[in-house]
Amino acid sequence: MKIRAFFAFMVAFLPSVACVALPLTGLYQTIDDKTNAPKSIVMLYQDGENLAGRIVALYDENGKISETVQNATKTASHVDGAPLVVGLDIIWNMKWNDKDARYSGGKIMDPENGKVYSSLIWQADDALNVRGKIGPLGRTQKWHTVNTDDMPTELKNIDTNNWKPTIRK
Repeated sequence: MKIRAFFAFMVAFLPSVACVALPLTGLYQTIDDKTNAPKSIVMLYQDGENLAGRIVALYDENGKISETVQNATKTASHVDGAPLVVGLDIIWNMKWNDKDARYSGGKIMDPENGKVYSSLIWQADDALNVRGKIGPLGRTQKWHTVNTDDMPTELKNIDTNNWKPTIRK
């Protein structure tokens, strides 16, 4: 009788475990496609059931953090309203897809040209794969988790609880 009850519990419980999205929230370093140098730090955060991402720091040409939320100066001139790059939401409405074990259905924006693409995000090996695409054509970047010990103070304890993505088109 106990075995049957345990089996019934496992059958009822396991499907709900399988539906849980991966905890991909946190800080990620992006890499410039042309130079292979660090480009920015993006904070992936939960927006209700969805995953979103905001630029929280930029690197200079020497690989040092040059801008954060406390000293942002560079503007995204090709984005509507020319907002500051640091603080710009570049990922929104990403939904977890159990079948494919990845986030999909949302959008990603290239802050350099202001263009918005469909997006996929999935974990592979020690990197996060972030793909922007139009139909079957696109580009995939590998983003790497950031060791917060090496970050400026304002990036160590970012509170994303009240963040809502500003969606730009």
